[in-house]
Amino acid sequence: MLVARYQTRFVRPPNPSAQHLRCFAQPDGDLSEVLPYLNTRLKGYEFCPAPPSLTLKYRAKMITLTAHEIAINIVKDQTEAEEILEWLRQEINATWEGRGEIVPSFEVATPPRIFEIFKLLPHTNCRGCGQPTCLVFAVQVSQGAQGFNDCPHLDQENRRKLREYLRQFHLLD
Repeated sequence: MLVARYQTRFVRPPNPSAQHLRCFAQPDGDLSEVLPYLNTRLKGYEFCPAPPSLTLKYRAKMITLTAHEIAINIVKDQTEAEEILEWLRQEINATWEGRGEIVPSFEVATPPRIFEIFKLLPHTNCRGCGQPTCLVFAVQVSQGAQGFNDCPHLDQENRRKLREYLRQFHLLD
C-alpha cells in the first residue's frame, strides 16, 4: 500500500463571496513513482515529468498530484473532499499494486479546444451557468472547472455533441 492516509487543510479562495473550498492533502507516501502509471490508468489531463506532477479531471474537478501533495481546486465542503481523497487513495493503491501490468505513460494529453466547446453553446450570455459569457463558460469547461451540464440552455443535440467531444478528454460530469 502506497497511501494509507492524508493530512488535509482547507483554504477559501481570495474571492470573499466564494462558497467553495480548496483542499490540499499530504499523503503519507511519495507519489512520484506512481504518477506515470496513474497517467495511463486514469487518462491524466496534464502530465509533467520534471518535477513529476499529474493533473486529473474527476467530477468536473481538477486534481493535481505531486510527489508530496494533492490539490483539489473546488470542493463544496470537507465531506466532498474526503470522498474524492478516498477514491484517489484507492486508485493510487490499486495502480501501485498493479504497476507490473501497466505501461507507464509520460505523454501530455492534448487539451480540448475552447472554440470547439464554444461553438456548441447557445451564445446567449445568460449567466445561468454562473459565468459572465458563454466564452468564459467554454474556458471553464475546457479546464474541467465546470461541467457542460451547467449550461441551462444547451439543447439536446448540442449536449450530445459536446458529450461526444469531451469524452475523449475525460471531462464528463
